[in-house]
Amino acid sequence: MPDFSHIAETALDRITRFDGSLHAFALVEQEWVREEAWRLRKGTHQGPLAGLTLAVKDLLDLRGLPTAGGCRTPVIADAPATAAAVAALAGVGMLTLGKTHTVELAFGTWGINRSTATPRNPWDTSTIRVPGGSSSGSAVAVAAGLADAALGTDTGGSIRIPSALNNLAGLKPTHGRVPVGGCLPLCPELDTIGPMARTVERVARMFGAMLDPASGPAQPGPKLARQSRFDPDAALMASPQGLVVAILPDRFLAGVDSAVGAAYLAALARLEQLGAKLMEVAPIIDPPACVEPSGLLMAARAWRLWQHRVHHHGSEMDAGVLHRLRGGEDVPDAEISRLIRIQAQEQARFYAWAQDFDVVATPTVPIAAPALADADEGRLPFSRFVRIANWLNLPALAVPCGANDAGLPLSLQLLSTPWREAVLVTLGHAYQCATDWADRRPDLEKLLSSGP
Repeated sequence: MPDFSHIAETALDRITRFDGSLHAFALVEQEWVREEAWRLRKGTHQGPLAGLTLAVKDLLDLRGLPTAGGCRTPVIADAPATAAAVAALAGVGMLTLGKTHTVELAFGTWGINRSTATPRNPWDTSTIRVPGGSSSGSAVAVAAGLADAALGTDTGGSIRIPSALNNLAGLKPTHGRVPVGGCLPLCPELDTIGPMARTVERVARMFGAMLDPASGPAQPGPKLARQSRFDPDAALMASPQGLVVAILPDRFLAGVDSAVGAAYLAALARLEQLGAKLMEVAPIIDPPACVEPSGLLMAARAWRLWQHRVHHHGSEMDAGVLHRLRGGEDVPDAEISRLIRIQAQEQARFYAWAQDFDVVATPTVPIAAPALADADEGRLPFSRFVRIANWLNLPALAVPCGANDAGLPLSLQLLSTPWREAVLVTLGHAYQCATDWADRRPDLEKLLSSGP
């Protein structure tokens, strides 16, 4: 059985040493961590996740600690229970270290938080770069080795964007597949919780541990019922041979950074070498076309959920988040209903089209991490390829697939139809076993010497 006390002290020492420069963690209560280690020590935890450390986005509850949600004044002062997804991972022996910074109320893709702190992307020691959001601190904590894995949430790309910018694997599951109890909401129709780690293998095992046993297709049928089962070992051991992968025609890459485009094409070539069958085809729904409707639904729902907070705490809120929340103030209920109808129609169209493919492959984001000084929150440069997964309820996996000339990470996104996370794991894991991008590490010693 792992020595949980030693694991806790080693992790706490590393956080103390490096997080003053990185600002990944919003809250680390050392005595709370030691108590968790003692509790785990009393169990009989074994298996591949036992003894691994976990960072938790500060949107999810940890018993006895505040849930700030990226706000200066916590949303919940003292959580009465631990979020279901976190409890499931603790149940297989993962040690929670604390809460990670997030964009306020998880409403933003750059990873910027003016109310509390913006984590620093660890992949550049000379220029402060954005971490990606909204699961910003979770990504930085894992990339910097402050935690073995993390939990994030993904309503509009918030797991995959920071995973892409920080050289991580990140899984956005099918909506409803991981229980969201004990997690602050943003848009219930789109909200998901998912794992972030260096490898697809670790992500797969975390996902398997968090699955809601009551979840499943509404009308499974024999084929979909088989696809909806998830066994991490089976998914990791399966061969990618013969999997049909839809790839984007060149025109869909217009405006994509040249290094991103080159990494995408190289990743596709490697998938083909692994036995996947590539088919160039234009998606029946253009990924960028999903950005506006999903954003409008998100803003409308978020305003209804958080308008009371704007009224009581608006003066201390991040100005960018406040602006985005107010974007939903004048959206009528009838418009929300219309958006949900359109969403259902487009989901049906896409699922019918996707029957000929196992996976759709795209870049995760079209650019590498920009400098924080160049961030323009009026634009959505990271949303181009990721929002389709939220709008159409597709499971999606971000996988490291390269680096640009400055050494900044680049990422491949794999998507499938609902309940088919297993095929994403099979293909993503095979790709990682055939490449070494996941083995790269940022130079934290150099970052420390470069100053804040």
